[in-house]
Amino acid sequence: MAPPPTTPLEWSDIVPLLTGQANVATTRPDGSPHVAVVAPAVVDDSIWVFTRRSSRKAQNLLADPRLAMMWRPAAEVYLQGRAVEVDDLDVKRRLWDGPGLSFDPAGFFGSVDHPDFALFRIVPERAVVFGAAGRQIWTA
Repeated sequence: MAPPPTTPLEWSDIVPLLTGQANVATTRPDGSPHVAVVAPAVVDDSIWVFTRRSSRKAQNLLADPRLAMMWRPAAEVYLQGRAVEVDDLDVKRRLWDGPGLSFDPAGFFGSVDHPDFALFRIVPERAVVFGAAGRQIWTA
């Protein structure tokens, strides 16, 4: 049986679906998978992930920036991309104080300039959405 037809999407179609928590899959140095829950912020059409530099996911992304993410419940969204660590303190402050977060970062990381606080910008490459319109695909 052939797979159902797909409908192409624009990035602006994807952004409103990226709500709430997401699962992020990274690769350990030995090649085995690692999955964690994150609360990404979507700001200015970019996806941002706050984490501890000492966390397994941060260590994995620093060694191999490829990742996969999955969101629910707005729709079932699967995203593949790459993570880029952002060290710019002004960018960190803007996101730390901005409206895109669903949590208080101080409770997790202490302060924006804490040495264990890491910020990653997710550069999306492909997304697949399963929703009311069926299977839809976006590619960069």
